[in-house]
Amino acid sequence: MTPARTAAIAVLLTAALAAQPEYKSWPLSQAPEELRAAISRADMIVVAIQDAVLRELNGALARGSTTSGSAFCHVDVTSIIQRVSREDGITAGRTSDRLRNPANAPKAWAAPFVAAHAGRPARTVDGFAIDLGETIGVLRPIVEQPMCGGCHGTRERMSPGLKLLLQERYPFDRATGFRDGEIRGWFWVELPKRSPPAPSRGRS
Repeated sequence: MTPARTAAIAVLLTAALAAQPEYKSWPLSQAPEELRAAISRADMIVVAIQDAVLRELNGALARGSTTSGSAFCHVDVTSIIQRVSREDGITAGRTSDRLRNPANAPKAWAAPFVAAHAGRPARTVDGFAIDLGETIGVLRPIVEQPMCGGCHGTRERMSPGLKLLLQERYPFDRATGFRDGEIRGWFWVELPKRSPPAPSRGRS
């Protein structure tokens, strides 16, 4: 991609963000009572995604190397997210201000929060609830941890094999250079404000 094309895309993205409607939002600790149940459901989805990713990533690392772990992230994380967020009306994923996979670009409602908190220590940000009308969006930060440094830390920490793998799969990778404790990205969930009614049981 030429510098001119990159600059043009950046201008278009900036204009698109500026044109987005302003959503009513709250830090999660200050969200209205009527949204608490939906936020709790979103948090359960985030925890399920996080646990599944860590469990399977640790297994991949135990079987091989950092390169094996990166191969797992490339292939399996999408299927994990689909598996734990398959309820009707619920979507979920991961995003960041510094993307590895362009498919993980922030949703329109999430983009201002992702940009505003780039580079901040994760301990200072709990997350956000965003009123989207019939649904709400929930954001929880992803913390850069020591075990992530081999893939998302400085280039000097990466093995030659991993550098080659990332160059092949993500030639425009920007998801490196993170410091321990920094916000590396976000889990996001969009779901209805109200839970669907439980199915009625027929008389026995």
